[in-house]
Amino acid sequence: MVFIRLVISFMKKKWFIYLFLTLIPAVVISFILAQHKVSSVETEYKSEAQEFADFHAMNIGNFLGETVGRLEMLSTSIKVQNNNKDELQKILQETEEKDSRFSGFYWSNSNGDLLIGSNPIKNPINVSDRAYFQQALKTKKTSLSEAHIGRVTGRYIISVATPFMDDEQVTGVLIASLRIDEVGAAINSLIKEEMIVVIDETGKTLIRAGSIPEKNSVKSSMKVAQIPWTISAYVTSENDLVFRKALLQYFIIFLTITNILYLSAQNLLLRKKVNKEKEQMEIHKLELIGNLAASTAHEIRNPLTGIKGLVKLLSEEYREEKAQAYFEVIQLEIDRINAIVGELLVLGKPTAYTLKTYNANEIVAEIEPIIHSEANFTNVEFSIHYHSEDLPVSCIKDQLKQVILNLSKNSLQAMPNGGRLSINIERQDESCLITVADNGIGMQKEQIAQAFKPFFTLKKDGSGLGLTVCKRIIDSYGGKVFIKSVPNEGTQVEIILPLAIEPVNGKQKLQ
Repeated sequence: MVFIRLVISFMKKKWFIYLFLTLIPAVVISFILAQHKVSSVETEYKSEAQEFADFHAMNIGNFLGETVGRLEMLSTSIKVQNNNKDELQKILQETEEKDSRFSGFYWSNSNGDLLIGSNPIKNPINVSDRAYFQQALKTKKTSLSEAHIGRVTGRYIISVATPFMDDEQVTGVLIASLRIDEVGAAINSLIKEEMIVVIDETGKTLIRAGSIPEKNSVKSSMKVAQIPWTISAYVTSENDLVFRKALLQYFIIFLTITNILYLSAQNLLLRKKVNKEKEQMEIHKLELIGNLAASTAHEIRNPLTGIKGLVKLLSEEYREEKAQAYFEVIQLEIDRINAIVGELLVLGKPTAYTLKTYNANEIVAEIEPIIHSEANFTNVEFSIHYHSEDLPVSCIKDQLKQVILNLSKNSLQAMPNGGRLSINIERQDESCLITVADNGIGMQKEQIAQAFKPFFTLKKDGSGLGLTVCKRIIDSYGGKVFIKSVPNEGTQVEIILPLAIEPVNGKQKLQ
């Protein structure tokens, strides 16, 4: 039961992380981009509606302008012909019959009394109270009325009044009744996919052409120049559909991206976890090897000491040249075994011992003659650069010497045909940096990764413990070792040791 609960808890945690890192970001980003898409499309709809509004406003303006022009031409014709009332009435009737947009033509005196009309005038009618009539008298120019109910026909019309002038005096007014429904028919004939609504200055709807649900549409308006009308154009909006499509499209895209990122992150974390586990396994393996090596080394060293002593006694007893040669080979091999045993002991779990503080410059200076001698023997140019100040480090002097000698020996062996070997000592913040560099054969990346592992070697007669021991020693001082190498260009090994607080030759207990 406990195991099942742990599994469920783990799955819930994984699901929450997945939800937080993939689904939620994908939804939020998709929603924002979909809204932006809708805004962009709505701007296009708005622009389209504005084009329709401008177009119909221009056409109404042209329609009214043409009407005014027709009426003024009729007024001029009447003035030129100087007709009597019967002739005038005949002209008005003929004009009305020829143009269906007019519901009637009328002639009034300057007082506003309708004297003649294309339609019968049954009762006396006076239009002097109409604003358009007074404006025509005042400006002595054609004026248009608001939409209103005509007193003669009872239709919804626009009245157009053109003053008749004689010696700069208004002697009469020619009035035409323009049918609103004809204006609507003219608009309707030009309708495509839009809806047009015309309202007057009071907000009253005069004309409605086309049929589009206003709640799913985008609106733009334009005023008519000749008359106080506002034309509003509506175009169908598909914002909801656009939003849904964009949201789905962006969601799929960003869900894919976030999933890729999530899986990449999971893969990276898994790799880190695997690498960490490998490092821990290497540490455990190194400890196991170290313990085994130390116990084995102790067991080997005891009989080895006895063998070495017996060989020495035998060499003193048998003085023959051939025997002495054999004894010398045996002694060399015993010394070699003893050196390997010493390295194995370093791999073992170190016991508590006392560190002393030494000047890194002095430690390197003590082994300079040895390295110089071997460098001359292998035809290698050798140089050392000391730091100008003391660099106190806590260590065991002989062990640190062993590390530098081991690294120098590796560099010399990497330059069988000669080259350059340099040791550089400098201060780096609160640390001492010792760099051993050569221009030898170098190492591959895979070889660098394996360099500090026990028993890994590139030498035919190597034990594979040299660099492992070096790292073990430097780690015990709280330091670090890094290898930088380029094939056929050389290798650089950096040793970083923390500077000691105590003065040189002081003592510090290793924990």
